[in-house]
Formats: sequence, structure tokens, C-alpha cells
Amino acid sequence: MANPDQLHDPGGKVRLRLPDGVIGGATFSECGRYRQALTRDWTATGETARTILFIGMNPSVAGAEVSDPTCHRELMFSRDWGFTRYLKGNVLDWRATSPKDIPADPDLACSPANIPTLVDMATESETIVLAYGKLHQRFQPIVQTVISAMTATGKPLKCLGLNKDGSAKHPLYLRKDTALIDFPH
Repeated sequence: MANPDQLHDPGGKVRLRLPDGVIGGATFSECGRYRQALTRDWTATGETARTILFIGMNPSVAGAEVSDPTCHRELMFSRDWGFTRYLKGNVLDWRATSPKDIPADPDLACSPANIPTLVDMATESETIVLAYGKLHQRFQPIVQTVISAMTATGKPLKCLGLNKDGSAKHPLYLRKDTALIDFPH
């Protein structure tokens, strides 16, 4: 498949190198507009992976070979908590650096492949961290569908705190020692 950025420009100029020893992967739609999954693995040879899933708002520029500031921060949290494999999905899978560039139509902002991919990643994970921030009201039905699907996996739902509207805080500007708390559902 072609480089997804050649098919669809999500904006954003910050692309970060993966840390040494981290193997990256990503799943994009054929058109490059959507990214359903991002993976990072640094499990030592012969060890069993400890996997964590972060669910954000929407994907930006991160791919198999590069990261973005949010995914880099989440990977650092994951390492600090003792995990060796990081999975990343999003409530909306449309790639855009700025939330204003997400399509207003929820059916366009969230592809049919997105939620099934989230469920698949959740089944591989020990813990699910909701970190989607404040999404526009028109996307709340999708948020609720994602929360219900994650709850149905039976895996613990965590977050890095709650915004005043009850949404899970976005991790980018939180302190690196922010603790996980249970996500109320």
C-alpha cells in the first residue's frame, strides 16, 4: 500500500522517531484517511508481552515508522507502568491533527472498521485507557458505543482523570506522574 500521507494529509508537522528497541505497526484504510490501529512493541525476547490499549479522540500523523506527540506520551506512560506493548485506537478513526478538521458527519468521522478493530485490540489487552478528551456533542453516540463495547470485553476501563463534562482527559498535557483511575461507566 502507498504511504497513507501521500493519499491523505492529516496535517501536523511533528513526527517523532520511535524509541530505540520499539517495533511499530499501523493499520490504515486503503484511501489513507483512516487509521484503525497503531502498535508499539518493546517486549524482550522470551518474555510475555504486557499489553495496554489507549483509546483517543482521533488519529493524527503517527504510523508504523513515526510517532506523534500524543502517542509518544502514551507510550512513555505505558513503559512507566510496566507494559511492554502499546496499542492505540480512537473513538473516531479519521486522521486529522486538528479536531476542527474532523468531518462533521459522524458516519464519515468513524469508519465501519473502527469499533470492531477496537474490540479486537481490547481482547489482546490487559488494561484499556480511555483518553479521548472533549468531543463535540454530535459524536456522543459513538463515544457511548465505544464505552459499551469496551465494557463488554470485561477488561478494566481506566483513564487519566475526567474533564468537567465527564469525558476522559487527553494525556498530552498531563504530568508524567499522573496516575490511572477507574473510568466510571
